[in-house]
Amino acid sequence: MLDQIITIFSSGDFLSSVSNNLDIMASTFNRYLSGANNLRMVSIILMLLAFILFLFLIIILYVKSIISFLKSDGGAAAKNVAQKDDHHDEELVNELEQEKELEKELQRELEQAHNEKLTNERQETQKKIAEEEQQKKEKEEETIIRNREKAEKKAKEKAVLEENRAKIGVDLDWKKGKLNELEATAVKIDANSLQYQQSFKQLPELLGLIIDMVGRGVDELKIAQTIMFRNQGQNSEDDILQTIEAVQDFIALCINGKFDNLQSASPLPREDAALFHLAKGDPSLALALIEALMDNEIDKSSAMQLGAKRDMIFNETSNYACTFGTLAALSDVHLATGSFELAIELAPQNVNAWSRVADMYAQAESNNKAVWAYQNVLDLADEEIYPRQVANANRMLSQYYYAQGNSLQAAKMYNSSKQYYDSIGINRRLDKKEIEIIEIIESRQNEDLEATVIKILQNRENRQYSYA
Repeated sequence: MLDQIITIFSSGDFLSSVSNNLDIMASTFNRYLSGANNLRMVSIILMLLAFILFLFLIIILYVKSIISFLKSDGGAAAKNVAQKDDHHDEELVNELEQEKELEKELQRELEQAHNEKLTNERQETQKKIAEEEQQKKEKEEETIIRNREKAEKKAKEKAVLEENRAKIGVDLDWKKGKLNELEATAVKIDANSLQYQQSFKQLPELLGLIIDMVGRGVDELKIAQTIMFRNQGQNSEDDILQTIEAVQDFIALCINGKFDNLQSASPLPREDAALFHLAKGDPSLALALIEALMDNEIDKSSAMQLGAKRDMIFNETSNYACTFGTLAALSDVHLATGSFELAIELAPQNVNAWSRVADMYAQAESNNKAVWAYQNVLDLADEEIYPRQVANANRMLSQYYYAQGNSLQAAKMYNSSKQYYDSIGINRRLDKKEIEIIEIIESRQNEDLEATVIKILQNRENRQYSYA
C-alpha cells in the first residue's frame, strides 16, 4: 500500500497533470480578472499557489526519501538479524559438539580410572598371593632345615652310642635273638594317638575358674589368657572378655548392695548362694537377682518425668541388662537376645549392647540383622573408648565381606581386629609353669569354693569392677 502511494506521487504523469491544471486555472483567472485593478491581486494569488505547490513538492520528495531510507535500513536490519541468527546457530552447534567431546573425554577418564583400579587390585592380590607363597616356601624350607638338623643330630647320637658300645665291648641290645618273636607279637599303634591333645572346656564349665582367679586377685587379662587356653577356641575373644566382665560386674553389684531391699513377688536367693551356683556353671540364681534389680529400676523410672535423672536410671538399667544377657547367653541365646534388645531400647547409644546383640544374631544365623548391628557398633563407637567392641565388629564383619567376595575389605578389617587382640596379648600361649599352676588351682577349686565365695564378697576392692 505504502509503495503504491509513493509510486503514484512520484510519477511524471501526476506532475504534468498538476501543471496543466494550473495553466487552465491561470487562463481562467486571466479571462475573468483581466482588469487592471485586479492584476496585482491575481499575481499575488498565483505566487502563493506556486509557493504552496513548491512546498508540496518538497514535502513529497522528503517523504519519498524517508521511506526509501527506512526500506533500505529495514533490509539491512533484517540481513543483520539473519546473520546473527546464523551465527547463534553456529555457536550452539559448536557448544553441543564441545559438550559431546567433554562427555567422551570424561567417559574415557572414568574407564581409565576403573581399569587402573582393577589393575591395582589385581596387583595387590597377586602381591599378597606371592607373599603368602613366599612365606609358605620359607616355612617349608625352615621345616626341611629343622628336620635335617634333627636327622644329623640323631645320626651323631647314634654314632656316639655305637662308639661307646665299641669301647665298652658289651652288647646292650636285649632284643637280640628275639626280634622275629617281637615283630610277630607287636601291637600296631596309631601315631596320632600318641600326640598330646589339650583337653578343652566349655565356657560355662570355666565360670568356677574365673571366680577362683578373681578371688585370688588375678588381673582380667591373665584370667582371659587362662580361659582362652582352657577353652581352646570354642568361644571368641570377645565372648570370653564379656563373660569375665559380667562375672566381675555381678560380684560388684553384690558388694555394692544393689540387691538389698528389692521388692519381688517370689523370694530372692542369697547373694553368696547365687555366686556359688554361678561358679558351678548355673547362672539361674544370679539372673533372678539381676532381673529383680532391673524390674525395680524400671518401676522407679516409670513414676518420673522426662529428665536427666530418668535417663541416668535408664542407662544403669541398660548396663544391668547387658550383664543379664551375657550370663544368660551361657545357656539360652534367645533369652540373652531379648535382654540385649531391652538394653538398646533403654539406651540406644549403648555400644556394648549393640555389640552383644550382634553376637547373638550371629549365633542364631540371622546374618542380615547381625551385619546391621555390627555396623551400628562401628557407627556409634569411639575406637579409643570402645576398642574391644570395634575389634569384635571388625572381626565378624570381615567374615561377611569375605563371603561376599570383597576379600580386600575383609582382610583390612580382620587385620585391624587381629592387631587389637595381639596388642592386649589375649592369645598368648601359656608357659609350662603357668599351666601347672592352673592345673593346681583347678584340682582344688571345688574344695575351696565356699571359702572363695565368702572371701570375694568380703573384699571391698572388688566393687571397682562395677559400672554401678
